Amino acid sequence: MLRVVQWATGFVGKFSLTAMIEDPDLEVVGVRVYSDDKHGKDAGAICGLDPIGVTATKDRDEILALDADCVVYMADAETNPMAGLDDICDILASGKNVVSTAVSPLIYPAVMGPEAVARMEKACAEGNSSFHGTGFNPGWASGVLPLSMLSCIYRLDSIRYQEILNYAHWDNAEMLFNNMGFGQGPDYEALWTRPEVMGAFFHAPLSLIAAGIDATIDKFVYDRQTWLAKEDFDIAAGTIKAGTVAAMKFSATAVVNGKPMITGEHVTRLRPDAAPEWPDGRGFKLMVEGSPSLMVEAKIDIHGDDEANQACLATAMHAVHSIAPVCAAEPGIRTILDFPMVVGRHVADAPNRPLARRD
Repeated sequence: MLRVVQWATGFVGKFSLTAMIEDPDLEVVGVRVYSDDKHGKDAGAICGLDPIGVTATKDRDEILALDADCVVYMADAETNPMAGLDDICDILASGKNVVSTAVSPLIYPAVMGPEAVARMEKACAEGNSSFHGTGFNPGWASGVLPLSMLSCIYRLDSIRYQEILNYAHWDNAEMLFNNMGFGQGPDYEALWTRPEVMGAFFHAPLSLIAAGIDATIDKFVYDRQTWLAKEDFDIAAGTIKAGTVAAMKFSATAVVNGKPMITGEHVTRLRPDAAPEWPDGRGFKLMVEGSPSLMVEAKIDIHGDDEANQACLATAMHAVHSIAPVCAAEPGIRTILDFPMVVGRHVADAPNRPLARRD
């Protein structure tokens, strides 16, 4: 049985903690939390389960001192990736393997630069430990799935993966309005309205795919388009005024051998009828042009589910199912390319009850 620690219990972290508590091959021995109301609380109670006798703590050093095989790291580190890297390196050096969904570039750490890679490799060597960055997207949808498709290709002309979501039910006004530019005029400027900034989220998965097919990226090309509301309407985060951004599409393309080869694209709406000329549906679409040409669609709302919840659950589960292969791997950085397949252990025995919740 593997001894595991859950680091952070937000939306995704609660899902993974629940799954680890219920996994017969895993023993939860620690939980790192950040809020006073969770500190001192039983890990089971945090998930709405019966107590398991493990008390959550805000004490970082207490977690680092634990005897454990793996830490599932899910801190809120996207806006401060170097802080996340500090945590991860300290965990690795303490002798514990790490599976992380917290820092998107770490699904292919080389994109963070040689200094970051050297720090991680040094920490792995000190702790005789392994690191794996994963998730749903980036991760499975933008790594495992396209690479699996490419195993059927004789010649690749291009590959495009699209994430298509509706954020109408997302109540984070700061993120939607101030950072991403929804509900603002088309010329509104913020960090995340810059195509090269939003496009940078695709660097790791595009680089991972390129490495998987042994291709060298010449450069990245970015694009951002907006669609303006025709009338006022309300969403969970507030009111969208007519003439302001109600849908956006941004992408990054890896140019290989002088031609656009690998594209990641995100299509986001605030109502179903916005931008009707853009790809519709909810979930992921992957299109391979070549010999043969293939198309795969992965939907995450097939039963009318909240796709944000379902995506969070999928993110958590791909991390949990990665624990065993990461613990068995040789020390060092281990990407998707280092594992033959991450499979869903015990999925046939899981309790028949809803897990998709964010509260």
